[in-house]
Amino acid sequence: MKRLATTWLGIRAALALACNAAVLHVPAATITPAIPSAARPQPLSAIHLTSGPVKNAQDLDAKYLLALEPDRLLASPLLAQDAAPYKGKPKNHDKNQQLAARAYEGNLKKYAHDHNILVLPGLVADKAMKRVEMMVERTAVGPNAPCEFTIIAETSDHAYEALLISFAKPSDVHRALQFIGTEPGESFDPGSLRFWAKGESFVLSIVKTNEPPLRLEELLVDQRTGKSLREEGFMFTGSRREPALNDPQQQVYAADEYQPKSIVSLFNSTYSVLEVPYSAPKEVVYQNTTVNPEHELPEGSLLTLLIEPVNKDDSKRVKDLVLHVQAGAIPTNQTATDVERLTSLSLQLKDSETVLNGKPTLISVIETLAALDRKKHDYYLTVRFGDSVDLGQAQALARILSSIDSEKGIRIDPPPAGQIYYRAFTPDQQLLDREARLYHPWELSLAENDGQIAGKLLLIDSVWKQGAAASELEITELPVSGPQNLRRELDAEIERAKKAGKRAKAPAILVFAPSNLQYGQLTKFLGSVLPTHKMVHVYLDIPLPSIPKKRP
Repeated sequence: MKRLATTWLGIRAALALACNAAVLHVPAATITPAIPSAARPQPLSAIHLTSGPVKNAQDLDAKYLLALEPDRLLASPLLAQDAAPYKGKPKNHDKNQQLAARAYEGNLKKYAHDHNILVLPGLVADKAMKRVEMMVERTAVGPNAPCEFTIIAETSDHAYEALLISFAKPSDVHRALQFIGTEPGESFDPGSLRFWAKGESFVLSIVKTNEPPLRLEELLVDQRTGKSLREEGFMFTGSRREPALNDPQQQVYAADEYQPKSIVSLFNSTYSVLEVPYSAPKEVVYQNTTVNPEHELPEGSLLTLLIEPVNKDDSKRVKDLVLHVQAGAIPTNQTATDVERLTSLSLQLKDSETVLNGKPTLISVIETLAALDRKKHDYYLTVRFGDSVDLGQAQALARILSSIDSEKGIRIDPPPAGQIYYRAFTPDQQLLDREARLYHPWELSLAENDGQIAGKLLLIDSVWKQGAAASELEITELPVSGPQNLRRELDAEIERAKKAGKRAKAPAILVFAPSNLQYGQLTKFLGSVLPTHKMVHVYLDIPLPSIPKKRP
């Protein structure tokens, strides 16, 4: 509660900014030089990358290669094809493997008639105590070395960047957590518009005789802070299922079969049983998370790992909320301010069927969110727009929602089926520059005439002509009269790319529409393509960028 309440002034400030300033971005005019410049070839030594995404990617590659053991780079093809992961086994592994097998046989006999106990290779799950005990061993990764995984499967080939190896399979850990009463949540998956992992959180600790449990977070250091990782537990999201490597017709638990075979990941992943409960992109975690030298565990030591829920009172941490957004009367002209648009909305914040906000206003909703008990629960918000909300209102609200969509605020879930993700209304303005962007999404301009919506669709590609010094934009204009026509055009392009052996166009659409168009009109027009083209960027009251004349 306190963490969100302390951000209230900042949220109010963001609200004021959003309500009093709507910035219109218009591409700069092109200046034609009086004297045409001639292109001159330059030696590679004269070309240097400056700061930007390409330079950042180059630096990350170099950092990664310098961190690898030389033996990994010099390993022969024969070693690479060895069935056993190269340098993946720590000292005492064979002995530990035998001890784990004996423990499994002993536990099967010990708990043969106890229905509250689940015994699987490498673990014991206790339904009554709501705990799982796993047998793990310490890898050879030394103090201060980079780490991306806390626990991996025994058959993983990523022991060079993991802290512990489990004698239980990933799918068996998943099964054990279900046995004690917890269902998996949802993994971080931008392709499905899920930008926050969602699931129940667990405390993972190393248990030693006559010593207090040692939390896994204490074994790792965040180099950005110089401190151990935040003690927030690890979230049970579950690995996705994928076609088996040797039989594509069969679906398997991906973490069992696909590398890195992660059980507990330090970055957001769709292929791990558990992951950190906050935003942690892989490129940020790498080299920033290292083994804590203050808690040294000897290589090859056999350890007991304890998994217990963060909430000890059986309450669930995950709480789902729904924000219902309905339209009200606003000025009919397009110069309505964000203040007018926001104050005209009728909002209901619901927990199941209970309305939580006292008044149907944005201020009341924000105050209600600020008062939630965030020490005990993780809150996830689904935004549901009514069909009669106009796009200008949706944009004004999206600006406010983006300021509270955070770990300390509220985590916003993907949209309901048939709706558009709220961030579509806070689009990336840089995508308007066709010459600078890295890929070309579809561009769709919509207009209303006598209650009917029609559109103009642009197919854009960069084409390199023989002898040309630069690529040229090739733009095809396609009129689309309705949802089915739009679907046909997108499918036709997919088929053309397939026949030509080319990669399909990115499943993204830039939409240019008037702010007084209704949300329901937009979703109805896009309805046939939203299942495959979830990435939508909506630009309001901005004309479609002009089509340049073809070069001679």
